[in-house]
Amino acid sequence: MQSADACYTFADMRSPLLLAALAITAACARSPSLRSTAPRIISLTPAVTETLFALGAGAEVVGVSQYCDYPPAARRLPRIGSFLTPNLEAIVALRPTLVIGLNTSSDLREIRALNAMGIATLMVDDDSVVAIERSIESIGAAIGRAADAQRLEENLRRRLAATAQRLRSRPSRSVLMIVGHQPLVAVGRDNFLNDLLTLAHADNIGAVSDQAWPRLSLEYILASAPEVILDGQMGSDPGSPSYFWSRYPSLPAVRHHRVFGYPDDPTLHPGPRIDQTLDLLAARIHPEAFGTTQPRLSAE
Repeated sequence: MQSADACYTFADMRSPLLLAALAITAACARSPSLRSTAPRIISLTPAVTETLFALGAGAEVVGVSQYCDYPPAARRLPRIGSFLTPNLEAIVALRPTLVIGLNTSSDLREIRALNAMGIATLMVDDDSVVAIERSIESIGAAIGRAADAQRLEENLRRRLAATAQRLRSRPSRSVLMIVGHQPLVAVGRDNFLNDLLTLAHADNIGAVSDQAWPRLSLEYILASAPEVILDGQMGSDPGSPSYFWSRYPSLPAVRHHRVFGYPDDPTLHPGPRIDQTLDLLAARIHPEAFGTTQPRLSAE
């Protein structure tokens, strides 16, 4: 957790947002009706929100980021901005006992303000499968659900291992995974999706870059000749036609009809449902290993 005596500058203390937040905090402290000893947790990212609900702490969550959409109950909670642009006044007004976000946000002025006001914060990582597992442990320990976190983590590892075992005899295939067009943005080296592609017996051509989300040129893609293309712009239908890629029939993925779409949810969510993401990716990269069985996604 971040220390409550985190570095705070004079300019920060003069911030209108901070002054307003301090006023709200003071009002809460003076009014017995506004004080609460029950846990009141705010999540700044979808992955954290999913983890909290998966640990059985959904009833303790009082606010979420604007991007939190799973489980459905999270959609009904107050919105407090995003992990990069949290709304300090909205957060303080919800009287949280704990705010959980990403380490990339730990130096934000708003997070330092929360620390200065004595509001506990926990920052975690989600940029790899190992980091996601550790974040589950950290969140569980912080909210008094360490045993639940251990069970969740063990179940997650078991499901990931089961899919990896299913693919043990499958040869690796070169894969391009696209998350955006104009420019073409791919899955790179240092992120959880690259870890999942490796578990799915894929050679990620985007991992040539040191960036997590590299911009790739068409020249490089044509030269790399991926055997499978996973393109999020095509939507969730794995058989959806793609006019964009059909213009490049020399690509093995196009020639052998291995260009697939994928749904943003849960594919791009680095949380406790990454086992479903692995199944989804593996079924597109090695459909012969799954036959007519399609991966099951969490119900809405």
